[in-house]
Amino acid sequence: MQISCSLLLYGLLVSYKTVSAAVLLSHSELTDSIDTLNDTLGGRVHDAEPFALACFTSFEGATRLRNESLCAERQENYHSPIYRSSVPAAYMYEQSTICASDPLSQEQCVLNTADPLDPGGWDGVDCRLGNLPSWWLEVREAEDVVEAFDWARKTGGKLSIKNSGHSFVLDSSMKGSLLLWTRNLRQVRHEPDFVPEGCPDEQAFDVITTGAGVSSAEAYEFADTVGRTILGGYSPTVGISGGWVQGAGHSVLSNVYGLGVDRVIQFTVVTPDGTTRVANRCQNTELFWALRGGGGGTFGVVLESSHVVEPVVPMAVADIGIPPDDKEAYGGWMDLLVDTAVALAEDGWGGHIYGNSLAHVSPLMTTVEDAEASLSKLIAFADAHGGHVNITIAPNWLSFFTDHVLADSVAVGNLRLINTRLVPVAIFTNDTLRTGLKGFLREIIGQGGSPYIPVDSPYLFRPDALNPSAVHPGWYDSLWIVGQPSIWEWNSTLEERVDVVRQMQANTERQREVTPGGFSYMNEANPFMSEWEEVMFGENYERLLEVKRIVDPDGLLSCWRCVGWTDEEAQTSCYGAFNDAQTA
Repeated sequence: MQISCSLLLYGLLVSYKTVSAAVLLSHSELTDSIDTLNDTLGGRVHDAEPFALACFTSFEGATRLRNESLCAERQENYHSPIYRSSVPAAYMYEQSTICASDPLSQEQCVLNTADPLDPGGWDGVDCRLGNLPSWWLEVREAEDVVEAFDWARKTGGKLSIKNSGHSFVLDSSMKGSLLLWTRNLRQVRHEPDFVPEGCPDEQAFDVITTGAGVSSAEAYEFADTVGRTILGGYSPTVGISGGWVQGAGHSVLSNVYGLGVDRVIQFTVVTPDGTTRVANRCQNTELFWALRGGGGGTFGVVLESSHVVEPVVPMAVADIGIPPDDKEAYGGWMDLLVDTAVALAEDGWGGHIYGNSLAHVSPLMTTVEDAEASLSKLIAFADAHGGHVNITIAPNWLSFFTDHVLADSVAVGNLRLINTRLVPVAIFTNDTLRTGLKGFLREIIGQGGSPYIPVDSPYLFRPDALNPSAVHPGWYDSLWIVGQPSIWEWNSTLEERVDVVRQMQANTERQREVTPGGFSYMNEANPFMSEWEEVMFGENYERLLEVKRIVDPDGLLSCWRCVGWTDEEAQTSCYGAFNDAQTA
């Protein structure tokens, strides 16, 4: 069966979420059904265990022995993204694991994020599953997913999907669910004359195809061995085929080469009806559209994806910054970055601004002299204020990634709620709006914060008008992503968590004030903001909802603030206490 525009009418005739909503099994019946599924899959369904369980002597109220050696290993690697990606029920950020609405703040199993060796994290504490899945299944092939969907359809059981667990927005974990863990779908191959299935033979592309478990770092390393450059995430553990590309897929190379949704040309996906489909521009076209920007964990379980690649090219690298102590100079630095943003984008630069410093790269700049001329105003400012300037030419993308990204990878294992907003180009070209943005950034500095700004938008790249994706169209008219992260402390009370969310809501409103016409990237949005459908998906939401009704009429896939999510689900989730939090 082909999923195309002609079938959208069918979606309107389907009663959404009818089957799974009608099935209500007791806990013991659901457990029995899991045992049956486990037998069917040869014993590969496992009970989920919290990452830090080994350190505790009580789990869900039952006494247990502390595993000293495993506990020490988990403590040592508590902030390691590579280590966490290898553990089925581990997530990069612990807000995915705790049941944050618990009024007693006991539905969790985390250590002191500032000091995992602190006995206060486990001494006399009962480790609980919180928002973690109850079970996990290592997906090895399509049939595993088919069986899981069949189980969910017959029992009303919930499903969640996870590769490495690199999620800020609570969308890959769900209390009481069966987790489909795709991390070990690690196939990767270079196909220089790839023809998408069902397309004319003359439409051949140079692609790398990656399994759902392949991380960005692994894809970069493989691509380099075959003389190619592939786009992926900034963090090494971000998967190429999952929520990154299905949510948009921004990269510091996106300015020149586009978003992940612009470069992926085929998905192999198991849809909730149990059918394995190949989706591309020639078949299952409406599904292909939705998978490119409609969000992960929504339309099916992607097994692999094929991405158009570029040749290996040298690229200019800029590491520039000033000391953070002089607040007036710091504000002037941010003013200058705003004033030069369009010119730098025109020269192909992309990267990250870490408050008082930046790390940028441009594949259009191939000599130090050209790069220095392009960055002359920033270099002069840094020199005048005792800063640092390092302009080099990296031989390839992997070299830049290894030296400037892996070396400064952000630690995980905390409860970091990210809150970003894309800033339209129009803000930078209008004197009044530009002044407002400068004032906003100075406010953050004045409050002791440090503006975090990914410069990852596809400013120079123009998407294929004949093959549009479901990504928010504002991506192609934006320059910056401005972020204001917030932190829940590991031992915070519900009241303290609500206060943090209220401040996040206030920050979101302030972002909206200074960025009219902006929007939020779903993977890095405030997970509790209002009007999320419009802010994250824009004009595409209703069409995405129709595709959702077609491919998942029983509502077997559901995740926080994903297409099809409802406020009724929010109120019964582990985050319902924050859904109506107003501004501080």
